[in-house]
Amino acid sequence: MIKPIWLVLDNKVQDTIGHHDYGVFAALFSLSFLFATLSDFGINQYVTKKMAGEPDKIEEVFPVALGFKLLLMIFYPILMTVIGFVMGYTLQELYFLWLLSVFQAAIQLVMFFRANFQAHQKFFVDSFASILDKVLLIVFLLVVFQIHISVESFIYARVFSILATIVLVYIFYIYTCHWHNHSLNSATLFPLIRQSLPFAMVTVLYSFNERVDQVMIERLLGGTDSGLYAGAYRWLDAVMMYLWIVLPMFFARFAFLKEDSLSLYRTFKIGHVIAFLPMAMISGFVFLYPEKLFVLFVHSSFEEIEVMSNVLSILFIASLLHGLFAIYSTLLTSTGYEKQTSLMILVSVLCNMLLNLIFVPLYGIYASAWATVVSTVFLSVAYIVYIRKNNIVQIPVQTILKLACAFGVFMLLYYGLTFTSMAWYINTILAGLFLLLVSWMLGLLHFKEFINKS
Repeated sequence: MIKPIWLVLDNKVQDTIGHHDYGVFAALFSLSFLFATLSDFGINQYVTKKMAGEPDKIEEVFPVALGFKLLLMIFYPILMTVIGFVMGYTLQELYFLWLLSVFQAAIQLVMFFRANFQAHQKFFVDSFASILDKVLLIVFLLVVFQIHISVESFIYARVFSILATIVLVYIFYIYTCHWHNHSLNSATLFPLIRQSLPFAMVTVLYSFNERVDQVMIERLLGGTDSGLYAGAYRWLDAVMMYLWIVLPMFFARFAFLKEDSLSLYRTFKIGHVIAFLPMAMISGFVFLYPEKLFVLFVHSSFEEIEVMSNVLSILFIASLLHGLFAIYSTLLTSTGYEKQTSLMILVSVLCNMLLNLIFVPLYGIYASAWATVVSTVFLSVAYIVYIRKNNIVQIPVQTILKLACAFGVFMLLYYGLTFTSMAWYINTILAGLFLLLVSWMLGLLHFKEFINKS
């Protein structure tokens, strides 16, 4: 329930400070996010994979990884401030960029502790750690709203919430695992950097794929258009959090099962269903009722809400594809194909950026949304082709077709319900229950059978 509360507050912040100011913030936030992996260097995924496969190595890996992470947390904000200066941001904007880069570096440190929770198969603790910063941020924002909300106070609330989270998560780690001091032992550090580098490449490219649109829109069209795009993209980002919570669990599981092809395939197959069905339900709602997500924008014009609604509908085509195929990237990176995954993502990023440069000045933020969809289609097809060509795991074609069939029938019923006199929320509940029923009838929810066979 934390994410809906946060979304309400974030919408309220944008509605209060205005699309232009929020658009500048969103661009700076996205810029700080683009290179956030440089404050991580792929260590989080490497530690998850290493600890899942070789848990006895924790005494060797953890202290050096922690020391290196703390060092990166210092240098990353400095690097991003220099990049912002080169891009022509003002002194105040550079200050905001520095704060947001501290925020991003701190998030990566929290994710480092979460990677260790995942590697120890402590998924409940990991899930709690994943929402802790949002809980604290909600508390801080409620206080800020009572005093004065502005871009600056909004950024301060973010920074304070993540710094407090670091302290609490570290305490959780000591309590659930045990104390480890940090170290910068060069004999262990340099091999660690070399082995984690492929994961860093994958992460930085994913960051570009997710956030480069926001930065380019602000630089090409200005703060107001950036704000409108951010208003729509917020919902895509929120829904994608479901995948970023679920898929790391599969990452650790795939790394553990990589030598057992049958169990790997069955887990991969289950992963399709778990990842896709919630994304399908939400995407269906967005396709039919996008304007319902912008009811808090009381200071926006009808035209602005219409633009955000249309952009949102386009972006959720990409969301639907991620729900079905993002797990392919998780499989590849957890089983030793980090470099190949990086190359595929790089081509997707270049495609996205090129489409933005060509079409955004002509068609505005709609072009950027479609560029995201096109690059996602390319990436999804590339994953499938590579996995099939190299026989990494069998593609569960039957499961994919069943999921596509379930979604198609779900959308037909959902669309038909819009012509009735029933309220939108009744239609949504009925359609969601129908999707679950169809999925069960197609055998998609029979997990017990797969678990017993595993």
